[in-house]
Order: sequence, then structure tokens, then C-alpha cells
Amino acid sequence: MPAASQTRPSIAWISHGRLYVKRGDAPVQEVESDFARNSLEREMRSSQNNSWKGRSGVWGSMGMEPPGMAPWENAEARRNIRFTTMAAGDSPEEIYYVLDMGAVGGLFKQNLKLDEETRLMHRQGFSARDISRHPENGELAVSLMREDGTVGLSITRHDGLFGRNITLSDSIDEAPSWLRDGTRRIVFQSSAIGRDEHGAAIGKSTYRVEQVDLETEQIENLHEEDDFDLLQPRVTDNGTTLFIRRPYKADHRKSQTLLETAQDVIYFPFRLARTFVYFFNFMSMAFTGKPLMNAGGPAPQQNKNPYLMLYGQAVDTRQAMTKQSGKENVKPLVPEEWQLIELSASGETKALAENVLCFDCSPAGDVVFTDGRRIYSLGPDGKPQQIAEGDVIEKVILLAAEDSA
Repeated sequence: MPAASQTRPSIAWISHGRLYVKRGDAPVQEVESDFARNSLEREMRSSQNNSWKGRSGVWGSMGMEPPGMAPWENAEARRNIRFTTMAAGDSPEEIYYVLDMGAVGGLFKQNLKLDEETRLMHRQGFSARDISRHPENGELAVSLMREDGTVGLSITRHDGLFGRNITLSDSIDEAPSWLRDGTRRIVFQSSAIGRDEHGAAIGKSTYRVEQVDLETEQIENLHEEDDFDLLQPRVTDNGTTLFIRRPYKADHRKSQTLLETAQDVIYFPFRLARTFVYFFNFMSMAFTGKPLMNAGGPAPQQNKNPYLMLYGQAVDTRQAMTKQSGKENVKPLVPEEWQLIELSASGETKALAENVLCFDCSPAGDVVFTDGRRIYSLGPDGKPQQIAEGDVIEKVILLAAEDSA
């Protein structure tokens, strides 16, 4: 691995769908999208202007809301707009990101110094998982979800237009990263999808590191291991490849056991009785406004999904909130088996860090990574140094260096 620079790196990360930036020793800055804010304000105004429709007619004459209207209205008011992924721009003040706005997704660029946002594109069903910017011509490599459940790579201009697919196989191709040698080569992670005789997906293989050359249109398998997923590959200027290695978990669907079938039969009368109770309770609430069941008080608000999907594996984020006794009072979000691996040009591997959820590296040799709760940089001695912390950190990247502008 190249010698790391001595200056504190500038980084950006996503936590709970929100984007944060920390440049050097400056304080943490949250990045906000004007497009997302205006979109949410328009939806709230539209919801308020049309709210009378739900209280007219028979229900309005009884002074009641239609059954189930309040939860839906509250859900609309709390509609989440999330930052899903990001990429460094041409300078420390420039960053690209993808917004998930429900049915619509968009690709944006923002100048952090001028606080100017540029909308590159947005459309119905746009669901990008990862993006990477070419260091010279500004081309963008994007991993996109397809309707058949596969994920492929697409290349667009620097302004997000005229995208074309470059991987069309029955696989999941993610985490593209341009090589910095002046070529148009990309390394990425790839997993083949297994299907049954009816064409339904029944599982996937381990993730391996692959490389595609856009000039020759050739795809090469760089490295794979039988029992491990190899994630988020990056290639440094001296040819060293970095990636996350985690144990592979097969995703095979298992048939119901005899014990589970017997339990379903035994519990069936109780479940049927509960269905009748809930039905009549709903009807009582709809026509009289009074519940049949008062035990337990009002229904508690449902919590958000505590699971974070990381390339096919679900991580329980509730573990991040579990306090520990002792000096280290927080737990990493991922286990120590998730390791940051260095693969030399000669094929030798070396573990650089453990509990690695996401990482990034620069041409100068700076490496930053996160365990889901804290962000570290690897010092010249190879020891991690904490530079930031958060709640549930999903992604982290290095912003461009000052001298690269």
C-alpha cells in the first residue's frame, strides 16, 4: 500500500439516509438538497389542499375520518427522501449523489463551497446503488437495478446523459470504480444469479472482483475466493487491489419442516379467532369511534425497519445501539470477519483492518473505512485513527485532494 499522506483527509458519509461532509479539521457539515426540499414542500402543500376530500361525504357528515386515513396521511407527511450513494467530484468542494424519492430517483451534483446544486437527471424508477466518476474525462459509472432482479453497470457522460449498459449478464454487478491510469477500465464486484427451471431466482454465488475494459469490451476475473464475498474493490496507483472480504452466506430457500407444519395446524384456531376480533374491532372503530379492545392503550407507532441491506446480507442495526461496558461503549455494526484486504500485484493478501462495513482509498494512499459507528483513517503505521463518528453509517468516501482541482 502506498504511504499515506499526513494531512487529515476530507470525507463524506451517509447515515440514516442523510449526507454529511467533513473537510480536514473543519466541523461536520450536513449536505441538503434544494430539489428534495422543494419536492417535499410541493407534496405537503398538495396534501393539505386535498385533505378535505377525505373528510367529505358519509364520513364527513358523521364528523369522522374514513377508516385508516390518519395513518396514511401521517405516512405521507413523513415521506422519506434519502441519499443512497455518492461519489467524489473534481475538487474537495464537489460531490455527486443519488436521491431516492420513492417512485422517482435522481442524480445530482453539488458545489459545497457555493452551495449550488445541479440536477443531472431524474426519472421514474431510477434506482442507482453505486456511482464512480472517471478522474479525467468525468464519465460516470453507475450500477442500476433492472426489472428482472439483476443489477448491471451503465456508463453516462459527465452530465448524466446518454447512458449505455456495459454488463448485461444474469448477475449482480455493483460497486464500480475507475482505474486511475488514464484508461477506461473499471473494477467491480459481481455475483452470478442461480435460477430454477421456471426462471425464478433461487440464490446467488459469491461476489468476486472483475474488471471491464471499455475499449476492448472484455471482462476479466481478477480475484475470487470460494467461501467469501469480495466487496467494493479499489485499485491504487501501484497496482494494489483493496477490497472487503466477508464470509459467504448461501441464500437458498428451505422447505417447511414437519414441526413448523404441525405448529401451523395447532395455532390455526387461535389465529382465526384473532382475525375475527380484529375485524369487529375495526368495524367498531369505523362506525362508533370506540374500540372493542382497550388493553394496552393506543397502538404504538411502528418502528422503522431495523435491517440494513449490504450487498445481499441483512445487518441488524439495533446492534449499533447496544451499549457495552468498559472503555469502548459502542459495538461495530458488522463482525470482525468483515476485513479490509490488500491484494498485491504478486497475488499476496494482507488484512489491514477488521469490522469494515465500507471503505475508500485515494491515489496518494489514504485509506478511510467505517465499522458503521465510527470512521477511521489508516495511519502511516497501519493503525486505525478515528476521525469521525455517527449512528448508522452506511457509506463513506474520500473527497478529492486539494491539488487535484
